[in-house]
Amino acid sequence: MNIKFITLAVASSIAFPVSAATVYKDSNTDFEIGGRVEGRANFSDANKIETNDNGDIIGNGNSSYEDMSRVRLNVQGKQEYNQDISFVGRYEFELTEQTDPASDDEVDINTRHMYVGAETSMGNLYYGHQNNAVTYLTDWTDMAETYSGYTNEYTVASADRAKNVIRYAITTPEGITFQADGNFNSDSQSDGYGVALAYEVNNLGVGVGYSASDQTYRWKADPNLKHDSDTYYLTAKYSFEGFYGAALYQGGKIADSDFYAIDAFASYTFGDNMVDISYNKYSADDYVILDIEFIAIEYARYMGNFAAYASYKFNLVDVASGYTSVDYIGDNTDDELMLGVRYSF
Repeated sequence: MNIKFITLAVASSIAFPVSAATVYKDSNTDFEIGGRVEGRANFSDANKIETNDNGDIIGNGNSSYEDMSRVRLNVQGKQEYNQDISFVGRYEFELTEQTDPASDDEVDINTRHMYVGAETSMGNLYYGHQNNAVTYLTDWTDMAETYSGYTNEYTVASADRAKNVIRYAITTPEGITFQADGNFNSDSQSDGYGVALAYEVNNLGVGVGYSASDQTYRWKADPNLKHDSDTYYLTAKYSFEGFYGAALYQGGKIADSDFYAIDAFASYTFGDNMVDISYNKYSADDYVILDIEFIAIEYARYMGNFAAYASYKFNLVDVASGYTSVDYIGDNTDDELMLGVRYSF
């Protein structure tokens, strides 16, 4: 493949995003580029508390406004080796402006995907920084532009993505999807695994899953000590004309403490418009700092590659005695308004 050609094609795609899609194609190879530029303005009393990257309080401001704009760029390729097997690779990263005044960097770079794999009629096998197996189920409720999908991020085996993951996935013509993964020494000195099974027919889907990890937690008194965590998942979704609804229940143990979580989402689409409501709750018996609970409403309008949205989160968590808002790990304990515009290519 001509590297100079690809470099010029990528540069051209960035300059003129409307024309971006497949930038190289021959009889057995595709190369694509895509991404988004998203301007986001957040308004919340939580923004008045200034913290560094470690979550330490470094000051108190007067402004409830915080810019949360971001840029994502992905490149991916696929080569059909023969009729039985194809090879794929994908890299995606996100850029946000650095907010820690102690940092010398102007931007934060977050790798979202970086994996290679093989796709066959007997299933697909991938390795690298990628989705976990159970992400196939948690994505059913993580559908809002802003406030959804908060309840599954505490362990490396349940999070949307993780490093050093090997994942197998297959979907049958009958609508059965099975995925299994293992991640090894990912983040937090961790090991974990997960499995997901779903059945989808017409407008209905149901799924079950399980994940487990042995990892350290920065918020524990001894951040170098490993703890066992495990989660089981029950989920369902339904769509009819412009309506979509999904619910997810999680239960198990987080760092040896019992927990449960609920994630629900419903939306109605009419023309280029969508309105939605979401509910997220997470409660662990022994760790109040993990509590999450909110209801969020949202309106979004989609115009081709462009989208504009407004989201409002009603916080339902009361700060426990002896704690402050910044002590909470998964979410702040204040109401929030998010206004956003996005161009995707």
